[in-house]
Amino acid sequence: MIGDEQRRRIGSDTRLSILDILLRRLFVVLFCVFCFVYPFAVIGVAFNVQPPFSLRWAGSVLLFLEGTILILAAVLLYGLASALFVSLLVIVLSYLVEVIGVNTGFPFGRYHYTDILFLHLPGGVPLAVMFAWILIVLGGYAWTRSETRSQILRPALLGASLAALLDLAIEPVAAHVVHYWEWSPPGPIGYYGVPFANFVAWFLITLALLLLAGRFLRKRVAPDGSRTTQLAIFAPRFLFSTSLFMFGLVDLTYEYYIGALLALFAGYLLFSITAKRVR
Repeated sequence: MIGDEQRRRIGSDTRLSILDILLRRLFVVLFCVFCFVYPFAVIGVAFNVQPPFSLRWAGSVLLFLEGTILILAAVLLYGLASALFVSLLVIVLSYLVEVIGVNTGFPFGRYHYTDILFLHLPGGVPLAVMFAWILIVLGGYAWTRSETRSQILRPALLGASLAALLDLAIEPVAAHVVHYWEWSPPGPIGYYGVPFANFVAWFLITLALLLLAGRFLRKRVAPDGSRTTQLAIFAPRFLFSTSLFMFGLVDLTYEYYIGALLALFAGYLLFSITAKRVR
C-alpha cells in the first residue's frame, strides 16, 4: 500500500516533471521563433526595408521575445526559484533606475522614451526596456560567468564593460534611427548627441546587477546532457552576440562608424573569451 505522504510526493514530482517539459518546449519554440524573425529585423533596420504594413510593434516584441528566452534558459540552468528571483530583481531595479533617469536626468542624462516601445508603465518607462536589461545582464553573465566561486568581481567587470560597449553601439541606432528614445537637449559635447554620463551609468548599474546575478546564479542544476540543456547554455551568449551584431551593422550602414568599430571591438572580446574557454 502507498501511504498518503508518498502519494503527495509522487504527485508533486509528476507536476514538476510536467512543468519542466512545458518550459523546455516553450524555450525551444521561442528560440526557433527568434531565429526565424531575427534576419528580417536586421535586414529591415540596417537597409531600411519597409514592408507595406506597419512594424512599429516589432522592436518591443523582439525585446520581449529575447528577454523571455533568457529567463527560460536561466530557469532550465539554475532552477525556477533562483532564475525568477534574479530576473525579477533585474526588472524591478532597472525599472526604478529608468524612472529616476527619465524624470530627473540622473544618472544617465536628460532623455525620454517615445511611444514606439510599449507597454508604458507609470513614470514614462516602457516594459520592453526592462526585458532589454534582462538581455544585457543575463547575456553578459553567460559570457563572463566563472566556475570559481571566489571569482565574482572580475567577471562582473568584464560583463559590465561588454554592456557599455553594446550600449555605445545601441545609442546611435535607438536615438537617431528607430527613435526609441530622445535625448533633450543633445548638447554639443557627447557621443552622437548622447552624454558620456550615460555610459558611465550603464557600466556601474550593469556591474551591480551582474554582481547580484553572480551571487544568486552560482550553482547550476545537475546537467542532464540533453540538447535542450545545451541550447540553454548557448542561447544567452548567442542572443547577446546577435544584438551586438545587429546594432553594429546598423551603425555601419547609417555611417555611425565609431559605434560600428566599438561593436567590432566587443566582438573581438567575445571571440577572445570563447578561445580561452576552448583552451
